[in-house]
Amino acid sequence: MGRYISTTPGAVSTIREVSTTYQSLPNDRIMADVSSSAYTITLPAVADVIAGDVVQIVDVLNNAATNNITVGRNSANINSTAEDMVIDVKGSVTTFTYVNVTYGWVITSV
Repeated sequence: MGRYISTTPGAVSTIREVSTTYQSLPNDRIMADVSSSAYTITLPAVADVIAGDVVQIVDVLNNAATNNITVGRNSANINSTAEDMVIDVKGSVTTFTYVNVTYGWVITSV
C-alpha cells in the first residue's frame, strides 16, 4: 500500500488493490481489478466522512467494459440521486468527493 498527500486537511490517502467486493474507507484510492468478475465497491457511510473526503476508483487492468464495477451508495446520494452507479468504461478513473447530505458523493473527475 502507498500513501500520498490529500487535499483534505489532516487526511492521508491510501492506495488499495482490490479484486473482490470491498467496503471503501474515506480517502481510499482503489486500484480495482475486475479481470475475473464484476463486483461492488461501497462508498463510506455518511457518519464516517466529512466534506472534502475523496474515494477514487481506477479500472487498473482496463476490464470495466466487460466486468462492471458497481459503486454502492451506502445510503448517501451520488450526484444528488439515491441510486447506485455502474462504472462500465474501460480504463476509467472515477473520483467521488463527499459534499453534504443533499448532494452526497459528487463525481469530481472521470
